[in-house]
Amino acid sequence: MPRATVLTGNIADNWRTLDALHPGATTAAVVKADAYGLGAMRVARALRIAGCQTFFVAYAEEGLIVRKAAGKAARIFVLNGPVRSEMATYRDADLTAVLSSEAHVKLWGTAPKGSCALHFDTGMNRLGLPMDMSEKDLAALRRLQPVLIMSHLACADDPENPANTAQRKAFNEISDAFPDTPASLANSNGCYLGKGFAYDLTRPGLALYGGTTPPEKVKLKPGVILEASILATFSGQTGTKVGYGGTHTLPEDRILATCALGYADGIPRAGANQITGWLEGNPCPVLGRISMDLITLDVTDCVKHAKPGARVEFLGENAKLEVQAAACGTLGYELLTGLGPRVQRVYR
Repeated sequence: MPRATVLTGNIADNWRTLDALHPGATTAAVVKADAYGLGAMRVARALRIAGCQTFFVAYAEEGLIVRKAAGKAARIFVLNGPVRSEMATYRDADLTAVLSSEAHVKLWGTAPKGSCALHFDTGMNRLGLPMDMSEKDLAALRRLQPVLIMSHLACADDPENPANTAQRKAFNEISDAFPDTPASLANSNGCYLGKGFAYDLTRPGLALYGGTTPPEKVKLKPGVILEASILATFSGQTGTKVGYGGTHTLPEDRILATCALGYADGIPRAGANQITGWLEGNPCPVLGRISMDLITLDVTDCVKHAKPGARVEFLGENAKLEVQAAACGTLGYELLTGLGPRVQRVYR
């Protein structure tokens, strides 16, 4: 079976690297979607040991897992907000609800509860309370005694995009309306935009796992090594077509290898003829379409290593997460969260 070796030490080091970017601000960790597919229990525990005390998840159920891993002292924010059937869970597990809508605010004001945060929409147009609130409405929100106000950057991966400055300006108006409440705007890429975006708390997610494209001075480590075994090697003759639909024709005689990995394991079909496997540090292009369970590689240049049972790296130190994602026409987020249940997770 394919194997994902989760490098919890590297993830902790990446958190430390991001934490050092903004002295004086709290650096949280986003561990939603099972820590981006890598295992929230083990990842949150490693981050807690590294010194992280603030976590973000999407659902209350995820918060319960992180509570077990991170301990009683951790602050755990639930981004998608509460529903009535979960109110006791928020109270009993000491989860912090992020209120993003009028419905959330009404619910939180009428049911047994714990702590809350307020999420305002400053330009993402996805979730968030409106900016054009009256002073009366803002006063009512202040009476909820939020422990954090927050918003989310829409274009932080493009540092020159004027939307970043526009959102920061809008968020300043909100933070001024809550002068005694900590504020948070920066996601992973927002951490790279400078001190003015850090506020009191930053919320890196993908960067913890080795994703994003940080500036030159920020060195992140891979959070996972994804490997698959070679099942067979064989000779391909000039003119031979490879895979379903024969989308690749060999221009010359080549040595091919078939690996036990496919789109059922999370490697998108869009990576056909685009992504690269690495065998003993040697790049091996993927040829032809990616099948449900199998991928064919050109191993001509490292044939001495290409034996049945040899493991090929598809994510890791050589197979960079964002490079592989770009070759598939997607982002590192999707590659990590798409790793399927057949991919064995081991921890190092």
